[in-house]
Amino acid sequence: MMRRRFMAAVAAGLLTGGSAAVVVAEQAATGDEQHISMLAMKFDYLPDTITVKKGKPVVLELIALDRVHGFNAPGLGLRTDITPGPPTILRFTPEKTGVYNLHCDNFCGDGHEGMTGQIIVTD
Repeated sequence: MMRRRFMAAVAAGLLTGGSAAVVVAEQAATGDEQHISMLAMKFDYLPDTITVKKGKPVVLELIALDRVHGFNAPGLGLRTDITPGPPTILRFTPEKTGVYNLHCDNFCGDGHEGMTGQIIVTD
């Protein structure tokens, strides 16, 4: 609950022209799932690199701050749209270690091609 209020406050500040002087991403292992929050905004994911463990279920909470973005990690078979409003929840369990690229596959303006990141899966 605290994480959700924090993310909402950061998102509201960014949308109203504020700045985030704190690390927005949270990677917390709770129980048997790893919960990760990721922001999508004009030409960036924040964070742009996340690390997960092979065989451990992941709950990825995706929040769009400004417009519809895509989230596509083809090497892991992950694909969803991220729309402004309530978070988009993506659940997966990585089965193979490696470094997997991700990118926005919904055109979001000039600079869209640089909206990339990575998912690192470790043992």
